[in-house]
Amino acid sequence: MDVPAHHAGERAMNWLARILGRARAESAPPAGDPARVAEVERVLAQCAPALALDGGAVELVAVEGDDVVLRWSGACRSCSAQHETLSGGIEPWLRRDLAWLGRVRVTT
Repeated sequence: MDVPAHHAGERAMNWLARILGRARAESAPPAGDPARVAEVERVLAQCAPALALDGGAVELVAVEGDDVVLRWSGACRSCSAQHETLSGGIEPWLRRDLAWLGRVRVTT
């Protein structure tokens, strides 16, 4: 089957985005208090470059009261160092900047 040239790149990028976990980019915005969501997203944006070096990312799913719910994407979804990345990297950054922070948990 021939794919028109102007669609071939689009199809390849969509396939690659699904493999790398970027297909969730169209998911619902994070739930919770908009001010707290913005605070968490600001901190996560600081962590993003380090995760991206290995092809990974973390996204905010929700702020539920004082708790933050995250989701791994890209290479982080299958990485064996998820726990270390969360407990030694992301969570300390969140705690440093967010005095109200309770628990940080990851969902699928």
